[in-house]
Amino acid sequence: MSIKKIAMKFALAAAVMGVGVASASATTIDTTPYWNGSSTLGTFGGSSSTSTYGETFSAPGGALNDFTFYVNTFGQSIAATAQVYAWSGAFNGHGPATGSALFSQAVTLNSSSLQAYTFNTGGLALNAGSSYVALITVTNTSQAGNAVWGFLSSNPGVANDGNVVWFNNNGNISLLTSSAWDGPWINGSLAWTADFAAVPEPASLALLGVGLAGLCASRRKKKPAQA
Repeated sequence: MSIKKIAMKFALAAAVMGVGVASASATTIDTTPYWNGSSTLGTFGGSSSTSTYGETFSAPGGALNDFTFYVNTFGQSIAATAQVYAWSGAFNGHGPATGSALFSQAVTLNSSSLQAYTFNTGGLALNAGSSYVALITVTNTSQAGNAVWGFLSSNPGVANDGNVVWFNNNGNISLLTSSAWDGPWINGSLAWTADFAAVPEPASLALLGVGLAGLCASRRKKKPAQA
């Protein structure tokens, strides 16, 4: 039987059995509906400012497609790096981050308002239920340091969201995974979003497998005997 015919029979079996090949709905962590669009936390960048800001979260399942933070550098350029790490301890604890960076992308922040900076991770596989931190950090502490981040002073309790965390690591990126972070000392959240891919429903996949097995068995029964 050709691959095309097998695919058609597979889809037909799914329809007859009342299940589809569609996945469960995608998940988004989004605190921005609770943000007034102007409240901020700072300062961030070089000089005497905080070198690292981030948000802890629990992976809901499905790959992390992208995440977005809102930053205003007041027209100054700040060379930074967006990263994702595993996180140890409580969401509102002092960490630290653990292991190697699971995602890392250089970025130059430059905006005159609270601009959305989105980082596409390419479908980063995370363990459902495990804790992580998405962050932006700087290593050049001689650059501008007056940036502020979109911020909610009261944690809205969004599902899978954690807490804002920060670290005065003075541009030393190795400290992110070797020393306790400074924040939080408040139960707040960054204004941010994180988009996760949909996860196929296990029950649907199992039923589709049964349907395909039935089709194969039926095909074998219809095959004429060889002399």
